[in-house]
Amino acid sequence: MVRLLPLAVDIGHCQDIVTRRGFFVFGSKERFMETYCISSEPEALSAVDFHKQYLVAIHQGLCPTGGYRIHVQDVKVSKETVDITVDFQEPAPDQVVTLAMTTPTAFFAVPRQTGEHKPPVFRFRSADGTVLAERIPKFGNQEGV
Repeated sequence: MVRLLPLAVDIGHCQDIVTRRGFFVFGSKERFMETYCISSEPEALSAVDFHKQYLVAIHQGLCPTGGYRIHVQDVKVSKETVDITVDFQEPAPDQVVTLAMTTPTAFFAVPRQTGEHKPPVFRFRSADGTVLAERIPKFGNQEGV
């Protein structure tokens, strides 16, 4: 079972990231803070031990109302890959929702493998098995996001 972390990011500082569907894997606190343009460490980030865990972020993108959410169905960790099954959920047609744009986001930690020599490939899949993205963890001041 995945335990989501209560991390909140300011859309004003990272609009390009959270308003589009995206998949990120962080191997360092510095890289996370740099990506989201955060200058002071959020308290919830202290729950992640970057020596033993990776931090995963999934963004659904800009949604027209409330009621949208990200459901992480499964995380399977093996030596060379981490397979994450994710379901992007929409509100039911008759569901009462807020009439404000929302940017659903899920943050959670994934344990590193003992004796890991190189970071695994993180593979994000939909419930039907379609590969949505593949990512390698980002550390420190690497180029690109």
